[in-house]
Amino acid sequence: MPFFSISQEITGKITDASTSKALAGANVVIVETNTGTITNTDGIYKFEKLKKGTYNLSVSFIGYKKINKKLSITEDKTYTLNFSVNSSSIETKEVVITATKTQQNIEDIPQRVELISLAKIKSSPIESADDILKSISGTYVSRTMGIFSHNANVSMRGLSGSEQSRVLILMDGVPINKSDGGSVNWNIMNMNQIAKVEVTKGPGSSLYGSNAMGGVINFISKKPTEKITGQISTEYGTYNTIGTIVNFSGRQGDDINHGLYWNVNGFYKQSDGYNSTPENERDSNDVASDLQEYAVGTKLGYDFNKFNNIELQLNYFDDQRGTGVKIYDEDGCNFQHETYSGSLNYKGELGKTKINAIVYYRNEPFYRLNESIKIKNGNVMYKCYDVSSERIDMGTMFNASHKFGKHNLITTGFDMKNGSVDGNDNYKTSPDIVTNKGKMNTFAFYAQDELSLLNNKIKIIAGLRYDVARFYDGSYYITDGTRATSILEDLVNENLNEHTWAAISPKFSAQYSFNKNTRTYISYSKGFRPSILDDLCRSGFIAGGFKRANPDLEAETLANFEIGGNININNKLKISSSIYYSIGHDFMYYVSTGDSLMMGGKLKPVRIKQNISKVNIYGAELDVAYKINSNLNVFANYTFANSQISNFDASTGDFDLTDKYLTYVPQNQASSGILWMNKILNTNVTYHYYDDQWMDDQNIDKIDAFSSIDLKFWKTIKSFTMSMNIQNVTNHIYIESHSHESLGRFITGQVSYQF
Repeated sequence: MPFFSISQEITGKITDASTSKALAGANVVIVETNTGTITNTDGIYKFEKLKKGTYNLSVSFIGYKKINKKLSITEDKTYTLNFSVNSSSIETKEVVITATKTQQNIEDIPQRVELISLAKIKSSPIESADDILKSISGTYVSRTMGIFSHNANVSMRGLSGSEQSRVLILMDGVPINKSDGGSVNWNIMNMNQIAKVEVTKGPGSSLYGSNAMGGVINFISKKPTEKITGQISTEYGTYNTIGTIVNFSGRQGDDINHGLYWNVNGFYKQSDGYNSTPENERDSNDVASDLQEYAVGTKLGYDFNKFNNIELQLNYFDDQRGTGVKIYDEDGCNFQHETYSGSLNYKGELGKTKINAIVYYRNEPFYRLNESIKIKNGNVMYKCYDVSSERIDMGTMFNASHKFGKHNLITTGFDMKNGSVDGNDNYKTSPDIVTNKGKMNTFAFYAQDELSLLNNKIKIIAGLRYDVARFYDGSYYITDGTRATSILEDLVNENLNEHTWAAISPKFSAQYSFNKNTRTYISYSKGFRPSILDDLCRSGFIAGGFKRANPDLEAETLANFEIGGNININNKLKISSSIYYSIGHDFMYYVSTGDSLMMGGKLKPVRIKQNISKVNIYGAELDVAYKINSNLNVFANYTFANSQISNFDASTGDFDLTDKYLTYVPQNQASSGILWMNKILNTNVTYHYYDDQWMDDQNIDKIDAFSSIDLKFWKTIKSFTMSMNIQNVTNHIYIESHSHESLGRFITGQVSYQF
């Protein structure tokens, strides 16, 4: 029987096995006494006043394999026991917050949720933030021209991939979809700042309202845990692509649950680009689509204690991306984006009540230079105009969760948001100015109950949200009009009708866990989305044609029914599957008016966004992950989505679209990969397949099926990491959209130093 002594203690340091970096916040537990502690900012832990005897110490940390060591105390002294832990690609208890706005294990949520860990992000062959999502089943990423694209779209669950507005994107809980176009500038995200990504599939409108019809994706940034740390990376790639990423952070004191912390980060990239116009269609005006971009950001926070925290984030981004056309202007046709954003977030805990409050502001000025030339009756006709648009979104979000008894967790909250656009098309070759303006206010209340029964074997979630959205101060008019804008004259309206939309978005889901490794769930949820400002108040040129504004659009809804389940065999083989059926009413969709315009010497259709009545979507997802051993992991997934217009309102267009498929939805999609961690050269190989997909509402033009293989190699030597990304290894070239060729093989080499 061990006896009492006051001078015996155990201390040590927890480090990452591959980088030797100290891990702050790691959990250390003495199994025999069930007492625990966490490591400080230097990765140090300590247990004091121990009895003599033998102890088992267990170390755990999110993203790392759990490790145990045994130590015998026989003398009155301080014992040192260090741990070097390895990262883990498969975690059985992954914790997320996005799906319910409360901290939950993924396996306890009756819904399909995916967590992309930091280890997964670091080991994947990716070039941009949206690339992280390419291997997630049920998710389709469209990025024409790769890193040179000014725009990317991420769609989910069979919803049309031609726009971003049906999937809500968050950064640390702050919505970044613009009210103007519903779009997201994926290029603004600093890859080295992302700690993890939480993906919630299916309508999330019961908690998040508009934009969450297909799902919610939350990018969560790193929080400083060490006294001082930094990383500097430099890279070089295909088409003379040069980039630099910097990151410096730190915190005050040794306690990671108390004190001030800070971060300063930034990145820069430039490239000569490539010519995306097919060779047989090129003329002297088709050039490479180059890019230049940079960003700076800062984070300042204070931990009052383990449960109360306040954090301020400020970010700035600027870029210029060529469109691949150059006639007279020195820079050629190009897109330019600026982003000024800031958020203040408070997280607190008062007894059994947890509080989260966010205030945010985002201003994304947009500029585009467009020039074109055509020959008519032997005369050369040149036209040039620039688009200048200020797009502002601001709002506040608040929610509180309270535990009632042992079984009920009630969450209530409200959101307020204001979005606006003030845009002008300023013609350089004539005095015309075309102006579009509009504002959108949204206000919502919501409540959710999480009920646990039979020792958590049964989990039920029921939620309800009420949204009111109002469109006002809308106008579209021409100043000093000439023949250059005569086609727009019948669209002028300086006082567009105000609209107010209201909706109730319910959700009910339930699951039964047969044991800790097997579960099944069912769910019903309803999505709600009013129109974006761009479709309500702007007419103009879009990719592949011309679109007319429609200020009379109604809000659309989507009802989703789903069943799914998981099975985990020996923590090695994990199988997940889901099937769903969705019905969309008053679905907003671009349809052809039957008119055409000459654009760039080609006849292009005139389209308008309309409520086309009813859409039916059904699909299935299957994911398999297998951990062969501690260093070798494989995964594969398959996605099926059938998205068709089932009931078309003939008054909304000149063509009957009944039974036509939605645009940019591959019916079949698959991904697979293998990750091999070894002492010589770490390797990740990923394969993606995408089925045929239609580019137009009448299902005439399509993108043929295509596939790609991506590779990543990397090696860490002390504080240096050297890596190489090879995307589209086979250099398979295909038409992605409206006469744009895909990027082809793209190679990037990077050297990173961390201290």
